[in-house]
Amino acid sequence: MSEVKRQLKIKTGSVRRLAKEVVMYKKDEQTETDRVSRMKAAGGDPSDIKHAEQVLAEAAMMVPDTRQRLETALADLQQCLSQSSKVQESEEHQQAKQTASEAEAVLA
Repeated sequence: MSEVKRQLKIKTGSVRRLAKEVVMYKKDEQTETDRVSRMKAAGGDPSDIKHAEQVLAEAAMMVPDTRQRLETALADLQQCLSQSSKVQESEEHQQAKQTASEAEAVLA
């Protein structure tokens, strides 16, 4: 496998993984927000609510960090795509283009 195809495959995998992580962390944040709201509405124990709010804060911190890493990885992949004119017809190139467009949709 040529070095260009190898790099495309590695960068595509990274972008795909980070896109999944962004979606997962957003989902976790929403789940924790709902959990805290339910606990407050039910008049739960203040220490349990405080702990749940800390978990929510940790989940909320992960979204911007992972989003930034995805943006960086996506820019790196797009740069690699623009420089890989020799392998434009390869399967790796097509997968990389598709993954890049899916990641852009996640960031939107």
